[in-house]
Amino acid sequence: MLKPDERAHLLELLRPPAGCHLDLAVGTTYSLDLLSALMLPLSFAFLDWEHADGQPAADPLALLEALRRYGDQFTIFCQAGHIRLPARYPPLVTFLEPCVYEVQAPDKEGIFHPKVWALRFVAEDDAVRYRVLCLSRNLTFDRCWDTVVSLDGELQDRSNAIAANHPLGDFFAALPGLTLPGRRIAPKRRQGIMKMADELRRVRFKWPDGFDERQCGFWVAGLDGRVSVPFGQRRDQSLIVSPFLSDEVVRDFLDYRGATHLVSRPESLQEISNGTLQACATVHYLQPQLSDETNDEAPAAERGEMLDGLHAKLFVVDRGWDASVFAGSFNATRHALEHNVEFMVELVGQKSRFGVDQFLRQVKGETNFGDLLQKYDVNIESPPTDPTARHLDELIQAGKRAITTAGPKLTAVRMDENELFDLTLSWRCPPRWPKGGFEIRAWPITQHAERGQTVGESLVFSRLSYEGLTPLIAFAITAEVNGVKGQSVFVMNLPLEGAPDDRLEHVLASLLAGQDQLLRYILFLLAAGDESAASSGELAGLLVGDENSEACVQRLPSLLETMMRALHRDPAQIERVASLLDALRKAPNGSELLSAEFQKIWEPIWEIAQEARKK
Repeated sequence: MLKPDERAHLLELLRPPAGCHLDLAVGTTYSLDLLSALMLPLSFAFLDWEHADGQPAADPLALLEALRRYGDQFTIFCQAGHIRLPARYPPLVTFLEPCVYEVQAPDKEGIFHPKVWALRFVAEDDAVRYRVLCLSRNLTFDRCWDTVVSLDGELQDRSNAIAANHPLGDFFAALPGLTLPGRRIAPKRRQGIMKMADELRRVRFKWPDGFDERQCGFWVAGLDGRVSVPFGQRRDQSLIVSPFLSDEVVRDFLDYRGATHLVSRPESLQEISNGTLQACATVHYLQPQLSDETNDEAPAAERGEMLDGLHAKLFVVDRGWDASVFAGSFNATRHALEHNVEFMVELVGQKSRFGVDQFLRQVKGETNFGDLLQKYDVNIESPPTDPTARHLDELIQAGKRAITTAGPKLTAVRMDENELFDLTLSWRCPPRWPKGGFEIRAWPITQHAERGQTVGESLVFSRLSYEGLTPLIAFAITAEVNGVKGQSVFVMNLPLEGAPDDRLEHVLASLLAGQDQLLRYILFLLAAGDESAASSGELAGLLVGDENSEACVQRLPSLLETMMRALHRDPAQIERVASLLDALRKAPNGSELLSAEFQKIWEPIWEIAQEARKK
């Protein structure tokens, strides 16, 4: 358990099992990095694509095809006001817009904090398989020490639900109802989520070796207004691993007769009273040299979950011969247990294998969790709380809540010039701004921050092109308390009315800015389903640009051969090319990308594919 040298990348965990393809995927996160989200479809589409350093391939053509192929099949829910503004706007984000939904916790004092994925796979024999990932990590590029529980199972042919799975099904069924007002989920996408919620109740999961499946289960908090009490009334010995702490939660563990061990971040431990820390059996933090530095420049008021070092949330409770291991999104805080929407998995096994002592043990010749820890001096006096910093944080968070509660929305109006639009930001209800010194500015993320405008009753972003038109709006809240300033910058994916139906086609045409790039893309998507091509490196070669003016002509013979091979192997790939060409023909100048030489190759191939489809 918690072997530091056994690391897993989220993209690896999202890959379909051998012989299966992805049908649906739904994920939740507190904070969201749009560039991280762009990488997800690569896991579904291109299983072995990575650079020599192990990082996933991120060529725009690969991402474009993955997004076009799987954009309707995955959905991400995140806390409203916690989408990060990318340093540079990638046009591919346009294809991500329908996949991202911001939500709020039912409790006004809470946040939406779970980090869970459910993936539905279909095997070659049509058997339905599921994978559930319960993480402590957000969907960001933060480099932290996190945990993940990965569970695989097969949908059972039964009418009655498996009792232990009810919290899991309830959680996914509740997600559409948490979205912000006015941000409606497309009917087909909603149906997929509800189908998944229903089927998850009838999946027989294979729990990790050594754990008793009769006692393992799922814990959800914050959906029904009740306080979550997952840890039970018997706690012979406990281990709390949490980057954030509340004194009263640690005290609750200390009220039981068994020893309590505490692992957190130094700055969080400083906020706990000396009496509470001294009552713990041991108090540790992650060794400083193990903390990766991040480039987050957010002020303390906005840093929240953007951490380095420890980010894992883990509770281990010994009870008699057994031990429960709780892993997921719960911090050891009052808000997590009483107000937030949270999710975690409980694993129950023998104390001799999975108990507190096993997590903290140190064995010569092995690297275990205990080897990463450094003792914290519980006698150090905690620094006094900075009232200015606290007030600044409260003011910024109040401004953020005022924005999300007022229901910002967008309306696009085409100008006299056919290719330009005015984009108006307005509100479903008048914003109730908090009292204090602060300013809020807003701008489409396709534009530079310098074009930001002060937020009022409404504002207009003028003369936006097709590529500049977006529902993704950046907000910057700047607050000042006692001469100290703080800022929070975030993105919201807002309801957009009046957008032209062919906006995606315009963006697609702009991404394929030349005949050679179009041919490379067509070759690429035709070969993408060919395992032999993927293993031989042919796919990777198609992503290498060529500045030679004859490159386009040289690719044509390869195009004919690849089309013939795809037609024989899987005519559906030919249909994907047809869909691409139809989209390009709708965009201005899109047809200019289709040369006469290409048409001579394409037209007979497409006729054969259509005839085959009729049979």
